[in-house]
Amino acid sequence: MPVDTSPLVAALRAEGIGATVHYVPTYWHPYYEALGYQRGLCPRAEAAYERLLTLPLFPGMTDADVHDVLAALGKVLRYYAR
Repeated sequence: MPVDTSPLVAALRAEGIGATVHYVPTYWHPYYEALGYQRGLCPRAEAAYERLLTLPLFPGMTDADVHDVLAALGKVLRYYAR
C-alpha cells in the first residue's frame, strides 16, 4: 500500500530533520508538461514517488546526527502507526 510521504516530510521537518521527497518524476516538471507529458505516463515511477523519502546522509554526519535522525523518524512513525 503506498504511503504518502508528504505528511512524513512535514513532520520530520517539524522535528528539525531535513527530509524531502526522494525525487519527482521528470515529466511532472513544467517544461515537460508544456511538451504534453501528463501524469499517469509511468505509474510505477509515480508510485515510487509517493513512497520514497530522503533522509539526511552526508560524510560529516556524526553519531549524534544519526541518532537525532533515527529518534525523530521513530517518533514520527510511532505517531502515524496509531
